[in-house]
Amino acid sequence: MASGQRGAFSREERKAAVWALLIAAMIAATALMIQQWTQPSLGPWGGDQVAVAMPDVLDAQPVSSTF
Repeated sequence: MASGQRGAFSREERKAAVWALLIAAMIAATALMIQQWTQPSLGPWGGDQVAVAMPDVLDAQPVSSTF
């Protein structure tokens, strides 16, 4: 390490780290803004389908266990 240099990282390394943090923050902010405008993808179930009741199928109920 040179005598005029302070710390574990050089000036160029610190500068690169600051740029990396700024770019990561910009990507995260952009993703958050885009997420507000879009709805989650539901695949083939995302269309105008209405939930179809299956015959002879009851609503889910918790299983009672006796120990």
